Order: sequence, then structure tokens, then C-alpha cells
Amino acid sequence: MRLLDDLAARRALYGRPLATMPDVLLIDIPPVYASPSLPLGRYYPVILETDAEYAEITAFLAMERSRLVVPDLFDHRLSALRADDIVVARYPPPRPEWPWLMLCRWPADYAIMVPAQDEHFARGAYTSEAFETLDDLVQAEARLVETLGSHRPVHLAVLPETLGTA
Repeated sequence: MRLLDDLAARRALYGRPLATMPDVLLIDIPPVYASPSLPLGRYYPVILETDAEYAEITAFLAMERSRLVVPDLFDHRLSALRADDIVVARYPPPRPEWPWLMLCRWPADYAIMVPAQDEHFARGAYTSEAFETLDDLVQAEARLVETLGSHRPVHLAVLPETLGTA
């Protein structure tokens, strides 16, 4: 069996909205494997920081295997991207019927506050959520900013939809 033909037959690549954020391969898990622990109960995000990682996950999904495995090869691989600030990025759906994504990259000083065994951070730095609508995402962002504002100053900058071609 190949994951490409079964578990990951339906997937979409969400391109990075900022040069300093990763791409996300979102796998729409078939109902038989779905779980309430997944975003919207059915999506499995794979965070890809480089083109080499994209090639690696593509090969992993295409590999013949005797049993089903979770495509978590990057979940425990530490992020190579670092930042001193919390970065919150919106990923618009690449195709109709796909969800919006919110990906947050957390600085190390936040990530170390959470016990490692809890596995709240993919790659030691990221959290992600999926939303049916942009309005749902905007509401979640507002709650996050409100929560963060009570702990330390939060500075927000709204970036234009098109950042240019330079």
C-alpha cells in the first residue's frame, strides 16, 4: 500500500504567505481514519520548511509499505527557522472546499514553557488550526491576541495581500 493512494489521497499544498514561514501540506484524512484530535476532525498538517522536505514527504507518501503509518516524519524534527517574536500567519485555501489555516511560530522562550511530552508544538515551534471560514479564523486570531496581550506586549502589523515581486 502507498499512503498516496489511501491515507493521503486527498491533499493540498498551502504556499507560504510570508518568506519566513513554511509551506503546509494539508492531508484530508479519510473518515475511517479521522479523529477529533485532528484540525476540524479530519485534516493532518505537514509543515515543510524547504523544497528538500517537500521532496522527502512526496517520496514518503509514494513509498510502498506493508501497513498504514502516520506521516509524522517532520513532527519531531526541530524547526530550522527561528524568531524572537510570535508569528501568526493566515494561509488561504488553495482550492474551493479546503479550510483556512492559521499557523503560529512560537519563540523558544514560549515553547519551553510547555512540557515536551505534551506535543503541543510541531517541530518544536509551530501550532496550527484549521477553519471553515475566514471569519472563524479572524475570531480565533482576536482571541489569541487578547490572550497574549495579557502576558507581554503584542505588536501587530497588517500586511498587504500582495507583498510585491522584489
